[in-house]
Amino acid sequence: MKKHIAIVAAAAALTVSGMAFAQSTTDNQANPTVGQKIENGAAKTGDAIKSGAEKTGDAIVGAGEKAKDAVGLNKDASANQAKSAEEIHDVMAQVAEAALTKNGLKDVVERFVDADRNRMGQNQDALKDNATIDGRVAQIEKDWSAKYGQKFDVRDEDKVYDNNFAMITEGEETGARTASGKVNADTNTQTPPSQVNASNKEGVDKPSVNSNGQTDADKNLNDKGRNMATVHIAASHGLPALDVPMIHEAGGWKLDVPDSVDAAKLRDNLQTALTKIGDMKDQWPADEADAQRAVTHQILLAIFDKQANASASPAGAQLPADQGTSPAAAK
Repeated sequence: MKKHIAIVAAAAALTVSGMAFAQSTTDNQANPTVGQKIENGAAKTGDAIKSGAEKTGDAIVGAGEKAKDAVGLNKDASANQAKSAEEIHDVMAQVAEAALTKNGLKDVVERFVDADRNRMGQNQDALKDNATIDGRVAQIEKDWSAKYGQKFDVRDEDKVYDNNFAMITEGEETGARTASGKVNADTNTQTPPSQVNASNKEGVDKPSVNSNGQTDADKNLNDKGRNMATVHIAASHGLPALDVPMIHEAGGWKLDVPDSVDAAKLRDNLQTALTKIGDMKDQWPADEADAQRAVTHQILLAIFDKQANASASPAGAQLPADQGTSPAAAK
C-alpha cells in the first residue's frame, strides 16, 4: 500500500514538473530574454539577407538575359528580329543560292530593284551563260557536297542570318532624303506611270531609254511611304562589314544596288567572289550554317562592288544607291 502511494506521488511530481517546464517555455516565448531577442533577431536578419541575396541574384540573372536578348546574344539569336526579317532573309538566301547556280546571273538580278534590273537589262550579253562562272559553280557544288553532305541550300534563313550576323533596320521613304542617307530610292524626274513592266520572263528588263534618259521603271521608287530597310552585315570570316540597302516593291523586298554596278561589273565581281570561295574550301567552317553566312557575305560584297579584303568597317562611306551618283569608295 505504501509503495502504491509512493508511485502515485512520484507520477504527480512528474506531471507538475512537466507542467512547470511547459509553462516556462511558454513564458520564455512570450517574454524572451535579451539574449534570446538578439539570437532571434540575428536568425531573422540572416534569413532576410539570404532571401534578399537570392532575389538579387535572380534579378541579376534576369537582367542579364534581357540584355542578351536586346543585343541578340541569346542562344536563340534569331529571336527579336525586325518585322520583315523573314522576307528579307529569304531574299538574301535566294541571292546566295542563285550565285551558286549554273547560269544563275539573271536569277541574281531578279532580286534587284526595278531600276537596277533596267540597267542590267541594257547589256543582256553580260548575263548570258558563262563557261568560267559555271565551272567555278560546278567545283563549289562538288566540294560543298563532299564537306557537308548536301548541296548549298539555306533552309532555316532566320537562324542562319540571325541578329549576330545581319541586323535589320526598317523605315519608310519620307521624300526628303539627303546624300548621307543609308537607303535611297531612284531618281524621280516625272510622274510615276500607272503601270511598270518591272520583270520580263527572263527576270531582267529590256527597257528602251526615252529622250530624257529615264525609263518607266526608273521613275517610281521615291514615293513617300515606301518601305525601306538596311541590313547591316557584321564584319566576320575575315570580311569587312557591309550595309545592304533594300526597298519593298510590289513583288517584295529587293536589293538597291549602286548605279556604278552594271551587268559586266556584276558578272566580273561575282566571278571573282566565286573563285575566292572555291579557293578557300579548306578554310570553310565546320558548321554549315556558318559557312553559308561566309558565302552570303562574300556574294553581297561582290554585288555591292566592295573589296572583300577591305578594312573591316561598315560601308558607311558608300553613297545611297540609285541617286545618279557613283558611290564613293569605302575608306
